Order: sequence, then structure tokens, then C-alpha cells
Amino acid sequence: MSVTRIANGPWLLAPSPHQITIVWEMEQPTQLWLNYQATDGEVQCCRPEQEREPACPDNPDGYCLYTVVLKDLLPGTSYKYTIGNEDGELIQASFTTLQAEPERIRCVTVSDSHLFYTNEAFSAMLNRYKPQLLLHGGDISFGTGYQHEQYVNNWFARLPDALRSLPAYYIVGNHDDGPFFEWLFASRQGKSVNSPDGGFTFSFDYGPAHIVMVNSNPWGLFEMNAINSGQQADDTLKEQIQASLQWIEADLTSNAAQKAAWRILITHHPYTDIFNNRYIAPLAERCGVDLVIGGHLHYYIKSISVDPVVGARTVYVCQGSTQDPAAELNIGTDDQRLLGDFPEVVAMGNNNYGILEATADELIYKVYGFRPDMPDQLVDTVRLTHSEPQIELANTVISSLDDRGLVEIKTEAQNVGQCPAAVVLPLKVDGIRHDINLFGEMSQSRVVLLKPPEKRQLTAYYRVQGKGCHQLSVLDVTEEIIVYNLPQLTYEHLKTALGTGQQADCLMVSVEVINQLDKDVTMPVSLYIDDEAVEIKRVSFQPHQRRCVEFYYRFEWGGQYQVTVGDHLPKTVYVDNGIQAVPLIPDRSGRGHDALLHGSPRVMVENGHTYVQLEHPKDYIEIPASQDLVSEQGFTGLVQARVNRLAAPAEMSHNPIMVRGKSVGWGATYFMRMVIERNGGLKWGTCHGITEYSWQGGEAAVGKWAQYALSFDKENGGTSYVDDRPVAHIAGIEADAQLRQWETEPIFVGYSYIGHVIPDLGRPKYYTHLPAAVRQVRFYKRGLSAEENQQILAAPAERGPHPTDLAVWLDFDDIKTEGQHITEWRHPAVYSQGYLAEKKCWCFQTLKARTSVPNGTKLQALIEVSDDGVSIKQDMMIELQDGDNVIDLVTLPKSQFLRIITDFNAVIGPDGVFVPAVMSYAVTASNGADTASMVWSTRPSWEKGKLVGAVGFDPIERLREFPEYTDVIHG
Repeated sequence: MSVTRIANGPWLLAPSPHQITIVWEMEQPTQLWLNYQATDGEVQCCRPEQEREPACPDNPDGYCLYTVVLKDLLPGTSYKYTIGNEDGELIQASFTTLQAEPERIRCVTVSDSHLFYTNEAFSAMLNRYKPQLLLHGGDISFGTGYQHEQYVNNWFARLPDALRSLPAYYIVGNHDDGPFFEWLFASRQGKSVNSPDGGFTFSFDYGPAHIVMVNSNPWGLFEMNAINSGQQADDTLKEQIQASLQWIEADLTSNAAQKAAWRILITHHPYTDIFNNRYIAPLAERCGVDLVIGGHLHYYIKSISVDPVVGARTVYVCQGSTQDPAAELNIGTDDQRLLGDFPEVVAMGNNNYGILEATADELIYKVYGFRPDMPDQLVDTVRLTHSEPQIELANTVISSLDDRGLVEIKTEAQNVGQCPAAVVLPLKVDGIRHDINLFGEMSQSRVVLLKPPEKRQLTAYYRVQGKGCHQLSVLDVTEEIIVYNLPQLTYEHLKTALGTGQQADCLMVSVEVINQLDKDVTMPVSLYIDDEAVEIKRVSFQPHQRRCVEFYYRFEWGGQYQVTVGDHLPKTVYVDNGIQAVPLIPDRSGRGHDALLHGSPRVMVENGHTYVQLEHPKDYIEIPASQDLVSEQGFTGLVQARVNRLAAPAEMSHNPIMVRGKSVGWGATYFMRMVIERNGGLKWGTCHGITEYSWQGGEAAVGKWAQYALSFDKENGGTSYVDDRPVAHIAGIEADAQLRQWETEPIFVGYSYIGHVIPDLGRPKYYTHLPAAVRQVRFYKRGLSAEENQQILAAPAERGPHPTDLAVWLDFDDIKTEGQHITEWRHPAVYSQGYLAEKKCWCFQTLKARTSVPNGTKLQALIEVSDDGVSIKQDMMIELQDGDNVIDLVTLPKSQFLRIITDFNAVIGPDGVFVPAVMSYAVTASNGADTASMVWSTRPSWEKGKLVGAVGFDPIERLREFPEYTDVIHG
């Protein structure tokens, strides 16, 4: 049967003045021809190359990819081309070759087009602007590069007319990882560009510009995945990274690059990415790159070099996403850093595309955003020239702020040059120059970028080292500064961390201490908790030596504390301090994986079925970690839910239906992921090795009940369902691939961490939650077929398929609300065998209990005493009230041991979940002149006892964010 239509395309790649590549796809192989003709020229005919692509769900045999490389073309010339077969013409289009030596180049840049909702506005912009070239910075796919349909639906089908006529270069994004980016773009353009790796990283010259487009995935994706998931990059990856960086540097220092008026470098990952910052930024500045363009974060960030010698000679731009309309800019204030760890960030906001123009004398990069029913809005402009930066300083005042060398410098700075410039104060101290390029309060200091002829009033701070008189000067302004009282020690980089498990009440503190004196000293260094010195170390220093000093401290009481060392600014530490009723959801699978219901969700009944309404961030379901939940070959997660709403703008996205792992992304950090994007799209995935193996497809059924299921096994891959409808699929993986189990992490429904795992914390900075009603949860230790998924949907009350592989089965008809905590037998002082022989007994005097007992709930304590920790000598029952309870224990007989058995009774229903809690118990005792006390307050002290039934802890750290850490993600 004849093929009468092109399945996808055509699109244009790798343009030059004399050459262009034309690519398209057919569903099945056929004999095709391509004719092309310049205006008033002779018709040329050629046969395309044909290759069979990998299989995909839309085409189990794989699409047929056709490629034609047209050579010996005329510069700056329009050509018509026609693709046809034996039945005649299939499509006609045209293109224009690049000019040979254009005086001005015009390009459009985009990144992170993903679902590309701005495609109509973008197409209209192209028709108005008529660029010569399109530069795509990666992330065409919204899901993964293993999904062919992602490229068709989200790119080619959304911009068909423009792509037939507008030539483009593409680099790979993290979402494009997989075989199809290579087939559709990299290997095609790699045949016509200067590339070390077949078209993933490459360079070309265009008019006055030398442009290098870099595959940043080896470090921005794969090394990040490894580090973020607790592993290291292997030798092969390290060699690939080094080879890529060496090629980039060699290219940027080549004759072609050095002769170009402008050097432009484009990567998918931006300046603020930790690995791009480590590898690309130093290389770019060393090789004199003028403009570095990144993406990935879905918002606009402009930075300059933090090196005062480089300053605005190298400008870094993170361009926003082309997915959703956005246009805004924030340049902040001179005394407030825009982005925590990056004082060099000078602007932030949102944009959709960039327009890059260059002549021999000027490089202009304008970023625009779309607004509904409005013309495109100019967000920001980068305008570079070859002139030297010229900042003029006036009205400079140097003032001493204390007798310890702190100096304030006020000045008026104006850009009197022709290009943007960073302000640098040429401070001299006793004749030695110390350039200052950070302004504002020291903890929030930042670089300041001025456009011509911008003027600002600025303040900088500097600390003079050494006692005595010092001469400070800024240009022609000179002041004498006398340091009377030099601090002997100064403190920097305070870090705090709490332990885990039985060490969860142990605080680890480290700080860098600097000896400011010119001699050897031994000085006290003090750890303060709530302004009280709790530990003092005597530390020896050599002259001007920096030493890391560490402290370890165990808290007896839970709560919130201010911690510091010396005069460093304090940090807040939270120590878990309570035990409470936690409603228990029995596991009907018979495997004993009972789940915990956290927060205060409403428990409702509808049509005879009970469901829980997760509404607030504290509302979620936890299936505790268990080695029995490890599944080496495959798994199925299934949740029946009614999604209430999508994430609000101020909330994190990737709202979790069901997750197990450290995070829902940003590395190979999960075993299973079922999440909802802000726009309602569904993302799925698992991880193996250091690979995040994710896919996208389907939409959340907002306001309606639906069964969301993810089935995966190594041989057949992953298939995702909404009710009985398959919505996405990904191919299988190697049989020896190791799924990242994350077996020490719970399975969560409605909650997860999100973002990069911060080493200091062992978790990401952020969390995300799902506002939804949930009425059934299942987890299988095997992948289920479509028919088996349908079987559960049709009969949710039945055990269903593969009962021996059903590891978790939750419904909410029988939630347990009663629990008990039994403390260990405690002796008031250090216990020894001598006490047993001597029958040394104690008089227990008072129990102080701090509790929370909401109306309708109940909290009872049974105090028991014993002489051997086995037989009960006497007991006392107490009904605990809300607040602080003080109970007299003197009626109990003298004994050697005491324990407390606490019964918790929670209340659940349509008004929510209400739970009683004990924050602390403290028992005082005496023995003649000796007194002692016993305290249960921290989590380790409670865990020395026994928990029975619906009782546990409120893990408050799950709902904490950490503003002192910078994690630049789009969420």
C-alpha cells in the first residue's frame, strides 16, 4: 500500500551559507524523492537516506527517519523544496540559507519548551521578526527522551510551518535524555558541525559570532544524579566530562573563536547549577566568553562574574521556559541579595524567549515574555560592546564603625562608559589594593551592575586586620583608621546537624575559627545554647590560623533552641519532643504493613466507602519502610483518589500521589514516583543505577474519582494508567539493571520531599503535598497488566490478582485510633548491682506532664513501681488533662524502678483527626539527701520504650524548609 503522508516534519537542521539538512519521518519505509530549487534556478533532485528508528508505542516497528543534506547552496538565497513519492507531491516548503558574511545576525533562543502552550504566540513572533536561525537550549520533552510522542506532540506538531522553513540548532536537556533526541536532532546535525561527540556538543561560526552549544548532561544530569543519590560518578563518566571540557576549551581558544568579535556559549544547565558553575563558569571566563546562555530552571536569572577583574565582561543568562506565558523582572535592591548563595545574581524574573543580535561592534540579547492579549513584553536587555567598563566614583566617604577595624565606605557610582559594568571599589589599605565588588550588609552583600549612564548610592563594608593606625584610600579619598581592640578570634561558617535514630537528640556543631593575632595562642571557644555556654573548649592556634572546631551535645529536653559558637549569628535547631496518637490504617494484604495517618484530614463516608480528605501539608499517609517492600524486578503502585485542586503558584509542584525515595526528582532519588504537575500533567518514574528513568503522560482528573496506577518491570518497561486507560509507556531496561530501592524510606501517599538532596541535611530543602481524597492504596511487588489493573478497578473490594505479590492494601473502613506507649523501667540514678543487694529504694515525689488533649480525645497514664523491673509493687492511674499536669507520687511506696504506661485515644471523623499528645514527662525522686530526676522528652527517650497500636511521633522536620540553603529548582 502506498504511503501518502509524512508522519512528522519536515524540519531543518545545521544551516550554513552553503548547506542545510532536511529531516522528516514516515510511519513505514517507502521510496521518496526531494526536489529543491533556488529562485529562478534549476530544479535539483535527490534521494534521502532512510533509517529505522527504535520502537515506540505509536509505532512498534519504529518510525522511518529520512535525511537529506543539501550542499553547494548559494549564500543568503531562498530555496523551495518538495518531498514526494510515486503518487506525487507530499509537501512543499522553503528555506533561506545563511548569509556568507552578514554584518548583523538575528537569532531566536528558546529553552524548556516542554508542553509549549505559547506555540501560537511564538509562531506569530517568528512571522513578525523573521529570524535567520533558531537556537534551542534543551528540554523539548516534558517527560523523557525515551518517549517518541513527546517530541511530536510538544514540538513538531505545535510549530509545523515554522520548522519547515526556519533552520535550527538543538542541544539536549535533562528531559531529552534517551534515544530519540539523538535520532531526531544530534546525529543529523552532527554530520555538518564541528563536534567531538556526534552532534551533542558542537560549535559553528555565524557572522561576527563564534557559538558553542554544549551538552551539559554529563555533569548537570548524570554526575548530579550520582551525587544527589548518594553515589559517585564512575570513571567512564568522569572521563567523558573531562574530554568534553577539554574540547570546549580547545574550541574557545582556537583561531576561529579568537578571531570572532563575540564568543557565545549555550548550555542547558544554567550558571546557578552547582556542576555547571564548577565546570563551565571558570572555563568561560578563562577563554573570554562574552555571553553564556542556560535554561533548565523555567525562570530568568542574569548574573555576572563574581571575580571583580572579570565582572560584566562575562554575562550569564538563564532564560525562562517557553511553556507558559510569563514576563516579569526583579533587580532587587543594592542591600538585598536576590539569591542566597549567589551575590553575583543581578536580576531575576520570567521570560519566554530571547532575541540575539550581533554586529562586529555590538552584541544585544533581549529577553521577552508573552502576555495574554498584549504585545510581547521586553523583560530585560544585555547590551555588550568592546569598550572597557568605565565606572566613575564620587562623594566617597570612609568611616570607622567600631574600634575593631570595621569600616563603612559610602560612594556614588555612575556608569560613564558604553557597556554594562560592575562597580568595583579600588580600596587600598596601607598601599595594598583590595578590590571590593560586594555592597550592602555583609550577610546580604551583592554585586552591583550599572547600565550606561545609570547612577547609584552604594555602601560597602571592610574589616581592617591588625592593631594600630592604617591608611585607607579609594582613589583620591584617604582616611586614617585606628584599630584599638582587635578581636582575637572570629567565627565563620557555622553548621549544625542533628543525628538520627538513637542519636536524634545529639547535636553536632562545627565552626571555622580564625586567630586574628600575630602570635601563637590558646583560647577558649564556647558553644552557646539559648545564650548559655554549655561547653567550652580550649583550642591552640598558630598566627592567623583557621581551624574547624566541633562540638557534640545531647539534649535532655525536646523543643526549639538557638545555637551558636562565640559571637557567630545563631541558628535555630528543632529537637522532636512529643509522642502522640497516630491513627493506624490496617494492611489488608496480610503482610503487616500498617500505614500511619498524619495530620488532621477529614475522614468521610460516601456510598458506603470511607475515604480520607488530605487538605493541608500535614495531611498524608505513611507506609513505614520495610525490607519486605523491596522489589527487584518490578512493582505496581495504585491509588484511588479524587484530586481536589492543582498546586497554587506559591506552592511546590510535583504533587505526590505515591512516592518512595529521598525526593520526587533532581537525581536518581526515588524507587517509585507518581506525581501531578502544576498544569495537571502526570509524571511517573523509577530509577536504576544513577539513571532517573521517568516518563510523562495523562492528566489528573481534578474533582473526579480516578484510579492512578504505575506498573513497571524490567522486561516490559513502565505503563501508567488513569482508570482503565493507558496514558504513558516507557520501554524496558537491562535485566541486570539495579532498581534504586531506597528501602529505608517510607512509601508516602500525598507527601514527598522535592529538590536536590542537601548533604548537610540528608534531605532536600523543600517538601510537596497533594490536596486529594484517597479511598484505596495498593502496592504490588510485580508489574500488573492492563487487564489486571482493570480487574482492580472493577472490583476494588476484592483481593484481586496476584495475592502473593500484594504487599500493601489499604482502605479506610477500619482505622485504629487507640494506642499505648510503655516506657522502659527507669532507675532514678546510675543503676548498679550494689543497689539491688542493698535494696536501695527511692521515694518518687512528683510527675510533671506537659500534654495536649483536644476535646473528645483521652489520655491516661498508669504509673507503676517495682523493685526488680518485673513484678509490680503498686500502681497509680491518672487521667491527664490538657496543658501542664503536676501529679503527687508520694503515696507510692519506695521502690527501685518506675515506668509509665500511657493510653492514647484519638478521634476521627468528618470534622478531622484529633489526637492527644505527651510532650514530656519528668519524675523527681529522693533518697535521703540524694535527689534525682528522670525525663522523657526527646524522641530517643520515648523510643527506649514500647509503642503499641495507634501511637507514634509527629515528624515535624518533614514540614520544615531551610532558607539558609540555596536550592535553585523549578517546582
